[in-house]
Amino acid sequence: MCGRARCALRPDDVPWACHRGGASVRTINMERYRPLYNVAPGWNMPVLRMDDEASDGDVVVLQCMNWGLIPSFTKKTEKPDHFKMFNARSESIKEKASFRRLIPKCRCLVVVEGFYEWKKDGSKKQPYYIHFKDERPLVFAALYDSWVNSEGETLYTFTILTTSSSPALQWLHGKSE
Repeated sequence: MCGRARCALRPDDVPWACHRGGASVRTINMERYRPLYNVAPGWNMPVLRMDDEASDGDVVVLQCMNWGLIPSFTKKTEKPDHFKMFNARSESIKEKASFRRLIPKCRCLVVVEGFYEWKKDGSKKQPYYIHFKDERPLVFAALYDSWVNSEGETLYTFTILTTSSSPALQWLHGKSE
C-alpha cells in the first residue's frame, strides 16, 4: 500500500466493517476525525482496537489516531515524522524493536474505502485507485503506540502492516518496487 488512502466512512461503519457491529463501542477523540478522499500520513483516521480497560472481549474502542507510527521511546523534544513509519512490512515486524514490542497488545484495524498506488512510467507517475468493485471497505491490520510530546500531550499513532503484492496487482506494484 502506498501512502495515500480514501477514508470518508462514517464512524459507525468502522466496527461493522471489522465484523464487530454487535460489540459495545467506546469512542476516543473521534471529534478529530474528518472524512477525506485523499488521506496522507500525519492525518487522523478512525482505528478499531480492543478495549484494555474492559474485562469483557465484546467491548472495542473506536479511536481517532494519526497515521504514521511515532514510537513511545521517541524523545519528547523530537519533531514527529509520520512519514518514517506509516507502513511496516509484516514479514519483518518481529525483527524490528519499534514493531516487535507492539505485537502482543497494540494491534488494531484500519478501515478505508480504498488506497492509491502509483505506477512509474519513466519520469511520470500515474495514480490508480485500488478498491473492491462492490464498494465494501478494505480492512488493514495495523499496530499502534502512544507518545508523549514536550507539552505533555499524548499522541496515538499507527502503522499499517503490508506484505507482497497479490498476483492481481503485480502489474502495478511488482517485487522490484
